[in-house]
This record gives sequence, structure tokens and C-alpha cells, in this order.
Amino acid sequence: MEKSFIQQLEQLGLTADEAVVYLALLEIGTSSVTPLSSVAKINRTACYAILQTLTEKRLVSKSLQRGKQYFAPADPTRFDEILAEKQRKLDIWETRVRAIEEEFSKVYMKQVNRPNMKYVEGIEGLIALYEDSLTCQDPEGIRTYTCVNKLTEVLSTYSRNYFERRARRGIKARVIAPDTPEGRVLKKLEREHFREIRLVPPEEFDFSPEIYLYDNKFSVMSFNEKFGFMVESQETVDALKRAWDLAWEWAESYDKKVIV
Repeated sequence: MEKSFIQQLEQLGLTADEAVVYLALLEIGTSSVTPLSSVAKINRTACYAILQTLTEKRLVSKSLQRGKQYFAPADPTRFDEILAEKQRKLDIWETRVRAIEEEFSKVYMKQVNRPNMKYVEGIEGLIALYEDSLTCQDPEGIRTYTCVNKLTEVLSTYSRNYFERRARRGIKARVIAPDTPEGRVLKKLEREHFREIRLVPPEEFDFSPEIYLYDNKFSVMSFNEKFGFMVESQETVDALKRAWDLAWEWAESYDKKVIV
């Protein structure tokens, strides 16, 4: 008995034992339980129970001859009817699902659009926030407030690797950073790191935490306190992006005076 036939019948909804019994009956024709169980290599009691199930599925018919029960296989075209029945049930379920799909979608969108917050601690936690920014799909890239000296001090090796990977992925960064020696070094590498940086007076804008804005996310990384968090909220991030854009425009006038 070919295993492929059994597998095909299983795909049509039969169990492996049901497939074996049906194929055995198809092979020997009308039979009582005892010889059939011998061909199918299934004990008589189990074989009888399987025949009852196949009868309910109308894949086997039974008859009484001289007081003894015999079973005959249904024409294999019966499987066309089984497939048609399955299709009718699928059509009914499809209609039901479509009827409630709109309501399900409303419930789902409430969850999707709900603001989400992630809190991290330690160097590994901060790195995890940087790694997430490499998933940025925002065509305007990543907007950042960067504390260059803290970044290079705490994450020196990682930061260089991060800048290179971000550039290779074509994710642009626009950076507002204090005008410090470290900031000027960063500015010299703008093209190499696919970045545009505008420097601002350090005596007025010597911010310590680093802030990233992209997609529907904003991340804050504190190097002094070794913690960070990321908030996912489209409305909030859109507002923060507009505020950042104002700072970016203002920074242009100072940055033009910087010679590196």
C-alpha cells in the first residue's frame, strides 16, 4: 500500500488508519471485517470502529448477507463530494468572517495605535535602543539631539560601528550637537557617515541625554544615569519632530559660522 496514497487521503481529511482501511477495502472489494483487518494489518476491533466512521463519511457502505455484515468501498468520486462539502463550509465561514471583520479591525487598530513605552537600563539597554533605530523607515531619516562627547566616551567602539552600519543601510541622520571639539570631529565625517550635522553654542545647549526621533518613535538615552526609554506614539512623535525642525532651522545660522 503506497504511502503517498495514504498521505493524499490524510490531506482530504481522513486519519492514517481510515486511509489504510479504505485503501485495503478498495483493493479487495466487498469484505467482512476479519479478512479486511488482516489485509489492513489493523486488529479486528479497531478495524470495525474505523469502518463505522468511514460509513458515516459515506466512503463505505454496509450490507447484511446471510446474517453477516459486509462492507464495500464507495466510488472514489465520493471525494469530489467531500471537497465540495468542505468548500461550502469554507464559503459559509468566509461570509461570517467578512461580516465581523470590520469590527475586529476596529478593535485591532485600537491596540496598534495605543502608545507603547519601553524602559531600559545599563549599557546593553542603551545599545538596544540604538539598534532599534537601524529599523528606521522614515524617508526623512533620524532626527537627533546628540551629546557627542558622552556618546564617544561611553560607547566609543560601538558608536563607530553603529555609524557605519546606519550609513550602509542608507538611513540618513540629521544631528543637532553642541559645538565642541568632539562635535567638530563628527562634522568632518558627515559624508562618510551619511549624516548632516548642525552645531549649536555649547554654553546654551550642552544637553546630556541623546534623543532620537524617527518613524513613530522617540528614544532618550542618558549616558550619565545609564538608562533610556523609547515611546511609540505617532501623535507625540509628530509634534516633537515639528519642534525639532524649528530647532534645526535656528541652528543653521550658527552652524554657518563654524569652520572645521
